[in-house]
Amino acid sequence: MQRLLLIFTIFLKLGVSIVNAQALPNQLFNRQIHTIMVHPLGNPQEPPVVLLNGGPPLQISFDDFSGNFEDYQYSLELVDSAWNPIEMNPFDYISGFNQNKINQYAASSMVANSYIHYEFSFPNSNCKPRLSGNYILKVFKGTDTGTLVFTRGIYVVESLAGVAASVEAPFDGDLAKTHQRIKASVDIRDVPYFQQDRIRLKVIQNNRYQDAKTMSVPNFIRGTILEYNNENDLIFPAGKEYRWLDLQSLRLKSDRIATIDSKQNTSIVYLKTDISRSNLLYDYYKDLNGCILITNTESLQSETQNDYAQVVFSYLPPDRKALLDKHLYLSGALTNNILDNAAEMLFDAQKGLYTKTLLLKQGYYSYQYVLVDRMEPNSLADYTDTEGNHWETENRYIILVYYRAPGTRNDQIIGFTNINSRQNW
Repeated sequence: MQRLLLIFTIFLKLGVSIVNAQALPNQLFNRQIHTIMVHPLGNPQEPPVVLLNGGPPLQISFDDFSGNFEDYQYSLELVDSAWNPIEMNPFDYISGFNQNKINQYAASSMVANSYIHYEFSFPNSNCKPRLSGNYILKVFKGTDTGTLVFTRGIYVVESLAGVAASVEAPFDGDLAKTHQRIKASVDIRDVPYFQQDRIRLKVIQNNRYQDAKTMSVPNFIRGTILEYNNENDLIFPAGKEYRWLDLQSLRLKSDRIATIDSKQNTSIVYLKTDISRSNLLYDYYKDLNGCILITNTESLQSETQNDYAQVVFSYLPPDRKALLDKHLYLSGALTNNILDNAAEMLFDAQKGLYTKTLLLKQGYYSYQYVLVDRMEPNSLADYTDTEGNHWETENRYIILVYYRAPGTRNDQIIGFTNINSRQNW
């Protein structure tokens, strides 16, 4: 214990406790692919977490608009805690085959826009992880692993460390009404040959990988309990409950839909123009925290009988003028939680509006508008001016504990918990 305290003191003096740069595991390379879903079987709102030795598998699905049945295959790559590649042979971290054909697929029916729905599960009898950690799931065409269609980040967890966490109000009076602070403790008594300088704690709010925060040094050590309770490190803007879109029916207008144009083969759904909510009073309602649910009110098989529509989003900026120093993005699973050109709103000078059209499958969607500084494109997404920040907001946080054991090259995930900011209320 004295040795642990000594190491802890040294690292505090060195100031090793900051946010790591994050690579982005979720990428889309083929715009014919839509509605990519990766979640535990039967739980579409849960994060893509699977246990190393048991538990429900992940269900992976997507729709292809190319018009033909394709020979899609998938592989997995073990990466480090920041989603960067590591030098390891796939045979060291995958049991079975690491190049597998996707055999489950079905053509759509009773829809105006034809597509082919693909799905598979992981782990399965042909492919299981040997090690815990961050994995990048890669889907590609044929046998050419370089012809990527999309990638998704998943977490494989082994339960070696107990994790307890809660969401608190910051002590700082300037942040107490607008931000949320994560307090966490990790019990490492069952971690063999534990060395404190090899542990990392990562916190992710609402599946926004690019805004993840990492701590490499605990604030206190009490026996075998590592406590992360600093006033400055694990603090997140609270935001506001997500906006919603009910697209379960393309015949009846829900409360966020202005008009539906069904004259074309693909229905065009015009949403009511959104405005900034930064000055509105906080109002709690149950939301999906950026997730989507693929459902409809008119058929039984949502996977293959839900139709698609061109959905037109619009946002009214202050004074109907373009935000010259900011990029405006649609954020959430509807844009794959990726802030790229496919998610960026474009300014229409004639209308004085930002607009974006997305091809979306029938379902229930949640989304937000976020800003990114043009001069600092790698800065954190900011929704202060578009949504506002309120401490009371219900948010979901994923907390992961990474450990690189002595003599190894991979970051194990030895602990995990999934908490809600309202669970202690």
